[in-house]
Amino acid sequence: MTIHEAFKSISHDDARKHIEDYFAPSPSFPGVGSYTGSHFESLEGGRNEPNRITAEDLLAVQTLSVTVPARAAVAILGDLSDEISTLLEQVPMNRPLSSLTDEDFSSMLGNGSPALQLWDLLRRNGRDDHGQRKQRWNVGPTTASKIMARKRPQLIPIEDSIVDRVINRGSQNSWRMWWEELRADDVLERRAEEMRDDTGHRELSVLRTLDIVLWKHGRAPWDL
Repeated sequence: MTIHEAFKSISHDDARKHIEDYFAPSPSFPGVGSYTGSHFESLEGGRNEPNRITAEDLLAVQTLSVTVPARAAVAILGDLSDEISTLLEQVPMNRPLSSLTDEDFSSMLGNGSPALQLWDLLRRNGRDDHGQRKQRWNVGPTTASKIMARKRPQLIPIEDSIVDRVINRGSQNSWRMWWEELRADDVLERRAEEMRDDTGHRELSVLRTLDIVLWKHGRAPWDL
């Protein structure tokens, strides 16, 4: 099932309800949403640092049910922070994924691109100066995607096992899959626009809007 096909199976009313439910307040915890992920975009601590990964960003990632291991967090906020900032400065903030041409995709998200270098840095892919494979620190693709989506929400899709199952992603490159489907036509963007208008959540990117609906559509009752 493609992303387009998945959305054809979700009615407009159901999609709207998925977003409304996702952002509904918790009946048990005042000031907290029923789904902690509803705070993913809003946790900023009063600051917005688009070219730095901050402690607020790592806390925001936890609202999406993943944890950045302490060793990785210390490095991301410390020794790697300048390198991360240099890479983020080269990844555009306001370019929607759907707007990328073939050349844009290759330069921004393809092999050797700053975004892919950041992905490899967060995941500790590759080899060290001695040619040895780097020891991983348990930042998997899901966690890395959520960190990057926090900084570039219009460009980087979140990877999630529930959404991957709904869209039948398999081993496909998720960046390319979302890009190809979004640029095929304007159906997905129009659906996202309608859902944001109907629910009042204009702060959401197209990617995040679609992600929430797909996740809610595919989740089991106990997935929070």
